[in-house]
Amino acid sequence: MKALLVDGYNLIYTHPELAVTVKKDQDAAREGLLKELSPLASPDYYEMVMVVFDAARSDQPEPVLQEREGMTVVFTRRRQSADAFIEKVVRRLVPGNEVVVATSDRMLLNLVSGFGAATIDGKSLLGRTQEALLETREEMDRLAGSRRAPLEDRVSEEVRRLLDEMRYR
Repeated sequence: MKALLVDGYNLIYTHPELAVTVKKDQDAAREGLLKELSPLASPDYYEMVMVVFDAARSDQPEPVLQEREGMTVVFTRRRQSADAFIEKVVRRLVPGNEVVVATSDRMLLNLVSGFGAATIDGKSLLGRTQEALLETREEMDRLAGSRRAPLEDRVSEEVRRLLDEMRYR
C-alpha cells in the first residue's frame, strides 16, 4: 500500500493563503488544506492519505478520526503532538508498505526517514497536488470528449429532418 502522512498544521503554515487564514479561522484553514490535498487521495497517487492535526491542548483522551474527501483526518489526543502520532503510524506502516511523510519539520523528516519512510517537504507536496489536479481535469476532459456523440445520433429522425430543412433553406 502506498500511504501519505501529512503534518497538517505544518503544511497550513507552508501554504501562503492558508497561513493567513489560520490566524483568523482554524477550521477554514484545515478545510482549505483538505481541499488542496484531495486530488492525491486516489489510487493513482496514494491508497491512504492521513492528515494529522495537533490537538495536544485539547481535553480529548483519545485521537479523533474522521473520513473526509477520501482521506483520514486525525486530531491527536491530549498531550500528543502530530509529530508523535505520525512517528507511531510510520513505525507500524513501514514494514511492507510505501510510506511518504509530508512536513517541513526537519526533526520529523530525519526521524521518519530513519524508520524507512520517504519524505517530502510541504512546498513540494503542495506543488504535486496542483499537478494531480491538472492531470485529473485533463483525464476527465478526455473521457467526456470520447463519450460525446454527434447531434444527429442523439435526436430522432423527425427532428433531424426538420433541422436539415431549416439549415438548407
